[in-house]
Amino acid sequence: MRRTTTTAAAAVVLIPLLVATAGSPAFAADSGDVAVTNTETVQARLSATGAYQSARVYEQLALSGTGTTTIENPVSTKGLRNLDGFGGQKVVDGKQVTTLSVDGERRERSVSTYDKDLPLTVEVTYTFDGKAVQPGAVVGKTGTLGVHYKVTNVTGSMQDVTYDDGTGTQATASAQTVIPMIGQLVTVLPATFTDVQSDEAGIAGDGRGGTRMQFQMTLFPPIGSASAEFGYTAQVSHAVVPKATLTSMAVSPLDYPSFKGGAASYQAGAQKGVDLTGAGLKLDDSVIQLHDGAAQLLAGLLQLRDGASKLSDGLNDSAVPGANQLATGLNRDAAPGAAQLAAGAKQLDDGLAQARAKAPQLIDGLVQVDGGLAQVDAGLAKLYGDIGALPTQAQQLHDGIARLRNAIGTTTTPDTLLAGVDQLRLGITGASGQAATLSAGSVTLGNKIQAAVDALAAMKPAMNPAYAADYQSAIDGLAGAVPLLTATGNPATIAGGATALSTGLAGAAGNLGRVECGLSSRSLSACPASQPGLLEGLMAKKATDNFDGVDAGVTALVDGVVAKVQGGVGTATDTKANGTLRGGVHSLQAGTDQLSAGGDTLASGLAQLGAGASRLNTGASDLSAGIAKAAAGSRALSDGLADAADGSTQLSEGAAKAADGAPKLVDGTQRLSDEGTSQVVVSGKGTAEDFGVKYAVLSAQADRAAAEGMAYGAPDGAAGFTAYSIDIAGVDGTGVSSLGRLIAAIALFAAGIGLATFARRRFV
Repeated sequence: MRRTTTTAAAAVVLIPLLVATAGSPAFAADSGDVAVTNTETVQARLSATGAYQSARVYEQLALSGTGTTTIENPVSTKGLRNLDGFGGQKVVDGKQVTTLSVDGERRERSVSTYDKDLPLTVEVTYTFDGKAVQPGAVVGKTGTLGVHYKVTNVTGSMQDVTYDDGTGTQATASAQTVIPMIGQLVTVLPATFTDVQSDEAGIAGDGRGGTRMQFQMTLFPPIGSASAEFGYTAQVSHAVVPKATLTSMAVSPLDYPSFKGGAASYQAGAQKGVDLTGAGLKLDDSVIQLHDGAAQLLAGLLQLRDGASKLSDGLNDSAVPGANQLATGLNRDAAPGAAQLAAGAKQLDDGLAQARAKAPQLIDGLVQVDGGLAQVDAGLAKLYGDIGALPTQAQQLHDGIARLRNAIGTTTTPDTLLAGVDQLRLGITGASGQAATLSAGSVTLGNKIQAAVDALAAMKPAMNPAYAADYQSAIDGLAGAVPLLTATGNPATIAGGATALSTGLAGAAGNLGRVECGLSSRSLSACPASQPGLLEGLMAKKATDNFDGVDAGVTALVDGVVAKVQGGVGTATDTKANGTLRGGVHSLQAGTDQLSAGGDTLASGLAQLGAGASRLNTGASDLSAGIAKAAAGSRALSDGLADAADGSTQLSEGAAKAADGAPKLVDGTQRLSDEGTSQVVVSGKGTAEDFGVKYAVLSAQADRAAAEGMAYGAPDGAAGFTAYSIDIAGVDGTGVSSLGRLIAAIALFAAGIGLATFARRRFV
């Protein structure tokens, strides 16, 4: 009778499990409305070591309603017999076929030999005083008994599952899936077992001096494992090996109350990976745009370097040597000649008496002087025209500077460096905010879970003690997730990782803001106005600026050189009064023309010649002074052009250095993409894959529970479920009678009848 009671109790334990997962009974009838529920109870027997001995399957059809229906119930046909009478069973293609009339409630029961493999295997090992022994060897002894159970879900198979790889693409992975099973193992130790120890069991008294031990199992990954190992030790006297009962059933991890929260967390984790990957891709695109803008800057700097080099070559190779030649000619030739002319004029004035005899020679000399002055005037005209060509030659440098300014652009100009950098900075700032929001959301979720844990803990005293261990296990599982969601200081958690990402992105955005200020002090309101950027350095000077731009400097340099040289040379209409070289030459030419024109009357106009000689003396003195001034001006011009040449050389060298440094900016942005933002994408894809595959496995196992959860299956249109009750034999030296086993089987089936009635009344 003790075995009968234990078997019935084991079957009753299955009632809350089955009721939690069973759907509403389906209606299927040839006429009328009849609800059908199919209950399969597999009762198996194992030896004390877990070796399979025998198994039966009890089938019950519970019908309610009014009408007539034909039911085809898949069953084991081996040893099939009717438990409600002595009538035969009609079997067609492995299905029990029955036509039944129902008016109210009706049950049909049968039993047959279970002819399939059990979904679970059990291995039981024993130690006595620390040594491995067979179970029969401990009977009657005194010492320390150790019992170890290993329960394995053997329904595993490899299956392809699909998941989002983080980029919106469905990826496929091969994973091990099982029919998800849960269960519990219960054993009652006699009063002779003392100092009972177990790290896994729920332990309580049995009300008769013994110790009741209950082990819970979740036999499917990733929430649990396909195998569960547990056991106990005890001090024993007159030892026996207690029997145990393992009850189990298939559940859907997406719907079963104890697991659907965990499954949802894997689904949420996969979505977080997808979101992180999308943000990383946007960030990487912005870095690539910065890289392209840096490449454009490099091209503009190369153009500036080339233009500056041409300016340097023009000033050093042409303008400076020409100015030196002019200064040399004026100081070496023109100035001494002018001085000599002044001295000659004085001698002419003093030697008028002698001049009459030498008048023809004087006239010839004047003609030669006039021709020489014409050549000087022509040379000065050519110098005037050549120096005027400098602005045209400098235009290429202006154009290069303009192209560089256009490449830099503004924050609102599309396809420019400033716009690209600004877009990247804004994108990184947004991503930093999103990461901070993610961290805050994670902490909020963790706090809500903690609140739920506290609420559940407060409800625990009202729970049935039989389920207290399960309830506490669920509470502990939720509590374990709280640090992963709220620990912002730990980068290995969700909140901590998002906080670290937000901080890093904010720093990157600040650095990009400084890059914008370096490109243009007007790009952002936060840029120091007193520190001009590259764009301002290239621009022409404005009235409000306190600095000179490169473009304005080039203009000032060229315009200054041209103005000084042309101003000193003069034009074709200048006279001595204009204070220019050509003005002085023109005045001298006028005097020599007058002398030449009066050559025919020289003999008769010696008196006038005296006056003219006096004027010639004065003009020659003026010419000498003018040429001396011109010589001094030409030397200043030469010195100014030399300074300009030095400046242009420095500009060329500076532009070359800038061009040499620009590739580092291009390479740096590429490294930022390769080693930074692209790794965010890799991390996001890894998270999406890890959680995505795990959730896909849970979903596939839920499908297997629906399709393979029953041992033989339910009739079409009927609700059905299967429970397993596995008895693990004990050893006490007396054996078990056949009558005892028969009573146990009858008790188990009676429990099954109560279970079906309970389920039907619950859902009808």
